[in-house]
Amino acid sequence: MKQGLQDIKGNGSKDIKDWVLILSLAFLMGIIGGFSAVLLRFLIETITIFFLEIILPIISFYIGSFNIGYMFLPAIGGLLVGIIIHFRAKETKGSGIPYLLGRMALKEAHIKPQTGLYKTIVSSLTIGSGGNAGREGPIALIAASFGSFFGKKLKLKIQDKRLIMTCGLAAGIAGSFNAPLGGALFGLEILYQGVSIIGSIPVFLAAVIGSIVAGTIYGIDPTFNINFTFEAIKPIEYPFLLIFAVLIAFLAFFRFKIYQFIEKSYQNIIIPDFLKPALGGLITGIIIMFFPSFGFYGIGFEGIQMALRNEFTLLLLLLLGSLKILATANTIGSGGSGGIFAPLLYIGCMFGGAYGIFLHLLFPNLISNPLIYCLLGSAALFAASAQAPLNISIMIAEMAHNFVLLPPLLITSVISFLVGRMLFKGASIYTMSLEQDGIILKPDTIYLLENLRVHEVMSSNLITVSPELPILEFAQLSAQHNDLNQFPVMNFGKLEGIVFLDALYTVAHEDWDKISVKEIMSNDIDGISSDSTLQTAIDLMHQKNVRALLVTEKMEYENKTTEIILKGLLTLNDIVRAWEQKKSIGNTK
Repeated sequence: MKQGLQDIKGNGSKDIKDWVLILSLAFLMGIIGGFSAVLLRFLIETITIFFLEIILPIISFYIGSFNIGYMFLPAIGGLLVGIIIHFRAKETKGSGIPYLLGRMALKEAHIKPQTGLYKTIVSSLTIGSGGNAGREGPIALIAASFGSFFGKKLKLKIQDKRLIMTCGLAAGIAGSFNAPLGGALFGLEILYQGVSIIGSIPVFLAAVIGSIVAGTIYGIDPTFNINFTFEAIKPIEYPFLLIFAVLIAFLAFFRFKIYQFIEKSYQNIIIPDFLKPALGGLITGIIIMFFPSFGFYGIGFEGIQMALRNEFTLLLLLLLGSLKILATANTIGSGGSGGIFAPLLYIGCMFGGAYGIFLHLLFPNLISNPLIYCLLGSAALFAASAQAPLNISIMIAEMAHNFVLLPPLLITSVISFLVGRMLFKGASIYTMSLEQDGIILKPDTIYLLENLRVHEVMSSNLITVSPELPILEFAQLSAQHNDLNQFPVMNFGKLEGIVFLDALYTVAHEDWDKISVKEIMSNDIDGISSDSTLQTAIDLMHQKNVRALLVTEKMEYENKTTEIILKGLLTLNDIVRAWEQKKSIGNTK
């Protein structure tokens, strides 16, 4: 396609043909995403049965009322997962959403077809053997890999390829949780940001189709079976909701810091990487051993159901939420594979339920129903963590089959999102997971600046100056090139720094013939690599408080000496021009 869907302005038959193709692909991705959700669910259920009904009886050993065998189930699964990931598919480690974001932003939306297959296997093993993880990450990567395949085969523009991948993800999420609106918004809010209302139509279509496909096979019963009557929250309760949202946002930040600490601890353990998921599984298994029926085995929705049936006390809710943080961090942080959506719902539910019970104890005639705070906590924790308040509000309402909750869900999620945005400094748990690989994605520019590399916009025809050049002559030279505000400083072919035109005004005019360039130049020659993204470049400019960066390459010679070679110059104006061009005409790759 020579024209992307986002560029279509109404060109008659060409417009119709493009829409027919995109909507046809969206319909196809809806079917594929729905069946992918069914396949993943079937595999998880099958592996769960195998571990609990075949392996567990063989290794069962009781101390008192505790079955020690539970300790080893996630460890066995973790060992198998570690071997597959380490030797066959390193990219399938973790949630799947961060990897998918990175590929869509930086790798021309390309995912190897086998990645989805391996992700299906390792995530099913992780969850089915008792690992604490969710389905959303695996299903996102599995379904999106089909979108990447079709996009490549049909030679779609990158933005249309991303759209089709998002359709697959939305369909998979919708099919997994029987939530078509939430699934569509999940893709649009987290993966395909900045799309127009018209451009989002294929995503909603795919999500509905995915939900129908999965619902036809597994039924359309709500994910959460609620046995109490929903009541609209009283207006007087909303101040408590605001406090609650702030507390949950801090919980989201605290949980992520714990996860980072545990993940780094596993990285520092001196054992082979493929054994680390087994160690994480063993620790998770210990928790399962003490609480085998409280939602610590696998996805854990049964624990949420128990909380919604008011089966837990306040202290037990706090304990279960805290242990789930540790179980999930050990499962995924050790190198396992699985999503974090379900664990976040569980954690938010437990702490939300505790908050609701606490309020009810203080104000028994004021609180409508303390159990409602379980669902509000789930929504708020995900909203703050993933920086996606809309999709989770809709999704929770769909999963509970009740939209009476939507007003408090939206208010709580949005407030938690805003506080979380401050705490996470504009990032999310998905984008922050990429930072350890040197990939920094900013939500507001995720596809505008991350698609362009420095070498694509830098200036390579440079005017250089000598460090011994009197600044009077430097001023005369700059007047001849009044479009330039900075000049690299070279000394017999060796890069020594950069001099900015503004530096002239730090010296009295009468001294211009007495002082050379080396007195006013900047010696920062580390520069930036030509393969870096423009987002990385603009972040570095902000950090160093400069408006231009030297583009350099470090050369290493056989005698172990190194030399920094000047490749070009990148200015803030270069980035702004690239930004404006991309905003106006879109990505033309």
